[in-house]
Amino acid sequence: MENIILKGSELNEKKPSLKKVEVDKVNWKVYYLDEKTNEKWVEEYPHSEMHGGGPPQLRLLDKFPWE
Repeated sequence: MENIILKGSELNEKKPSLKKVEVDKVNWKVYYLDEKTNEKWVEEYPHSEMHGGGPPQLRLLDKFPWE
């Protein structure tokens, strides 16, 4: 699968169409499902060196970690 990552305005446009399915408070990740396309996404903060983890990103997943 192609590594698709959305940031900034692309993230802001995509996120309202997603259904939140799981929150990982330890690792600061939120998992989403696009019910129309069955795409699985994770919102994460990949820049741990920055305050608050830096700006968020949405990354397309093959499957959720618990699958």
